[in-house]
Amino acid sequence: MLNKANRQTYHKNGIRMLLGLLLLMLTCHCSPHRQVIENPNIDDWDVEQKHYKNLFPPKYHYMEETEYDAIDFRQPHEKGTRSYALLSDPRGDIDRTKGYDPADYTITTNLSLLNVPMHEVQVTWIRHASFLIQMGGKYQILVDPVLEKIDGIVGTFGKYYAIGRLYAETPLTVEDITSPLYSTLTEDKGSLIVLISHDHYDHLNYNTLKKLPEGTRYYVPHGLEKDFPKKYAHVIGMDWYTTNVVDELSITFLPANHRSGRSVTTTNDSLWGGWLLEWRDHRIYFAGDTGYSAVFRDIRSNVGEMDVCLMPITAWFQRHWHYAPEDAIDAAEDLGCRTFIPWGWGTWIMSFEHMLDPPRRLQYAWGHRQRPEMELRIMKMGETYVSE
Repeated sequence: MLNKANRQTYHKNGIRMLLGLLLLMLTCHCSPHRQVIENPNIDDWDVEQKHYKNLFPPKYHYMEETEYDAIDFRQPHEKGTRSYALLSDPRGDIDRTKGYDPADYTITTNLSLLNVPMHEVQVTWIRHASFLIQMGGKYQILVDPVLEKIDGIVGTFGKYYAIGRLYAETPLTVEDITSPLYSTLTEDKGSLIVLISHDHYDHLNYNTLKKLPEGTRYYVPHGLEKDFPKKYAHVIGMDWYTTNVVDELSITFLPANHRSGRSVTTTNDSLWGGWLLEWRDHRIYFAGDTGYSAVFRDIRSNVGEMDVCLMPITAWFQRHWHYAPEDAIDAAEDLGCRTFIPWGWGTWIMSFEHMLDPPRRLQYAWGHRQRPEMELRIMKMGETYVSE
């Protein structure tokens, strides 16, 4: 029989064991492993401000204008004025959607081509910043997928304002992407991969992510991995100029001139940037949101030239954080791009310009800049670009 002292020791040991098991269970349940790939050789952390910073100063400043801003790209039937409760232009508002019909800029996606890829590279523009990139008939990569309503309070109340209203429905749904035929393909030849450029609501949408298969692999900017809910098991946070390899596919996270934060208390707590996908001799670059700076010459010197560049061309009133179309051309030239595909327009009101100003200003700038070494491909939402 146990004496009193032994019984007390036995009970204490039992309690310690139970507490240890409980702590282990809580740790395993609440703190999923997050792989982080850091770059110790890059200075992207502001020690004094305690947040991430851009590597290079922007060429332009907030609301800085050039000669292109004096040009009115609207057609007569698109001209009109409107006052906006939010994002009102201090220079005088225009009706930013007058005459815009998204049906004119959307096509029915060829699902048969997506389900059974016939080309080495297939790039489908879904809308805004969302792309489906397929490489080698094996790798299925979703970039910044926002196919459902916007998350949280922004989605709840934004729809009641012109700048938060959705003007173009997605031509490719989550159900299309996860159809039985598509699911069979990914199970046989590799899991679905999701790349997130930064955490702003028009680029990171948990309402979309929660509908994707459990085995989906997520690549996110460093710092964002800790904010992903525990249900997402395969999350990799990446620093600028770091690479991860999946079989024959190389995934590199690259810098941009922008910012991050989903609230006023989380500004620049995580990185932002673009992605480079390399498979055999094919190099696909997605810029993410960015303003123009010397960072693109730095990218080229570090990783080389690009085959296909997916470039944003909207919201240039914040020109330190976003391209004007002519800035995107300059950046593409810095990067040595061979094919230029613009994105960001046609889905939401993102800025002070008319919904159709970005592609028209891009075409105008392209005609004046004369870039014979690059091909311009202005796609419709739902359209697929193919390359061998």
